[in-house]
Amino acid sequence: MYKYGLFRQVSATVAGLFGKDRATRRINRDKIRYKGLIATVGKNVIPRKKYETKIPVAFCFDGRGCKMAAVTIKSLLNSSVNRCDYDIYCVIGEDVDKSLQKIVADIVKGSGSTIHFVYGNHDFDESNRRKWPVAMWYRLMLPELLPNVPRIIYADLDIIFCRDLIDVYELDLGDNIIAAVPTRTDHYFNSGFLLMDLDKIRKEKIYPKWIKESMEHDYKNPDQDVLNHTLVGRVLFLPLKYNFQLSHGSRIFKIYSETEIDDLKHNLVTLHYSDYIKPWGERGKRPVFSAIWWDVAKQTGLFKE
Repeated sequence: MYKYGLFRQVSATVAGLFGKDRATRRINRDKIRYKGLIATVGKNVIPRKKYETKIPVAFCFDGRGCKMAAVTIKSLLNSSVNRCDYDIYCVIGEDVDKSLQKIVADIVKGSGSTIHFVYGNHDFDESNRRKWPVAMWYRLMLPELLPNVPRIIYADLDIIFCRDLIDVYELDLGDNIIAAVPTRTDHYFNSGFLLMDLDKIRKEKIYPKWIKESMEHDYKNPDQDVLNHTLVGRVLFLPLKYNFQLSHGSRIFKIYSETEIDDLKHNLVTLHYSDYIKPWGERGKRPVFSAIWWDVAKQTGLFKE
């Protein structure tokens, strides 16, 4: 357990007793839980020769997610200046028309990166998805939609990138299908940030298994649970810095080593606002570290305080 984990947990629990609503109480707890865990963001201190090839990265969204996608992509470009460029694939819903595509595409203009828009297919239209839109299944469509891409990094829209993705993209997956960050002691992982071997998924015909599983089971977290149940023993587990989720709560001090937690201070790669409160939400009910999101959002010209 993290050295000061128990102290933080007890202090956060006490702080969480005060607040007029659930969101306020959560924010009060997190201010204590996560205090000082992040010190520097987006500052690549060690120079390197620019990566020679563009790194494929995927985002998936419908019309409601365009502005959030723009912020996430902006942070990706900011964190990688003079280090690498990206082939950005946006898997979109049919409601993302040309004007909405332009909002996202304008973010990439002037950079060395390129952007591609690909419409999601209808393979998961009959899948169970509970409260989420069908766009939640788009990430599982990547091996089918991008037949010429051998491997890709996928990320959710409520993520801010704080470092480039060169190291994770170059990882040797061995016999594994994906790489992800575990969120529980039983190695259950979050699907918000993934390195996916699309060639292996196609070769081993895993995609049809995902479709079948998604229709036969009404999982609590549909896409994430499908991945967890079908890829047991085929996941390379990444350190916490690749998917630091604010929804971890006090579990963060039980699941991860002191080294992994300390690594967040200066080496954080992705900050994931995975809780139910979001940085673009109502003022006064925004999660901790929302200022990091707003620093990027203001650069896009799409959000104003």
